[in-house]
Amino acid sequence: MTLWYCAAMNRNRITHQLWTRCRDVAAALIAACWPGRDFAHVTTLIDKAPNSTRNVIVFGTLGALFAASIGAAQFGLIGLCLFGLLGIWLIR
Repeated sequence: MTLWYCAAMNRNRITHQLWTRCRDVAAALIAACWPGRDFAHVTTLIDKAPNSTRNVIVFGTLGALFAASIGAAQFGLIGLCLFGLLGIWLIR
């Protein structure tokens, strides 16, 4: 095995782990806001969707989360604390 091959394998493993974590965060947020659906059901729905739809769902959810965090930052430390508490409350 060459060094280049090992680096490519490592990069694929890291991107797969990153994608899995992003999908899990998006699924947890969607499940918290969608009554009657749990995390496992939403994860299954995301995994069954076509690639383009899956990307829109995950990155759209994470983009909305980022935009909400920027909006909360406008209110300073209190806004960021409330944003963090809201995130914890939604995920639990």
